[in-house]
Amino acid sequence: MKRISLVLAAALALSLTACNNATNKSDVMTGTFEGTMPAADCEGILTTLTVNADSTYTLKQEYIGVKDGLFEASGVYNLLDNDVIELITPSSGEKTYFKKLDKSYMLSDSLGTVNKGELAEHYILKIKK
Repeated sequence: MKRISLVLAAALALSLTACNNATNKSDVMTGTFEGTMPAADCEGILTTLTVNADSTYTLKQEYIGVKDGLFEASGVYNLLDNDVIELITPSSGEKTYFKKLDKSYMLSDSLGTVNKGELAEHYILKIKK
């Protein structure tokens, strides 16, 4: 009996730990976010990110002034630690990261590190109204 109690206590502790480490999808900010990111070879990249409550996304990037410069990807996202969403492109497995800010998303790395240089504000996608 004592052995069963210990096993149950251990199982309960593990399940509670797993729940505490899980990231809540309801913390994801959904909607459509837009911005123009800097580019070396054109006027900029008009970027539109739509984040849906069902864990899917659409990312459109239009290289301004470039013929055939429209790229679109859609797939699923994961919410990582530090309020980072990880966009996964199903066809290639490519991952793109955005850090959740107050009412916007900012391009980041997987750890949530964002650009803090003079162009930092250009990597922010603001909610579309």
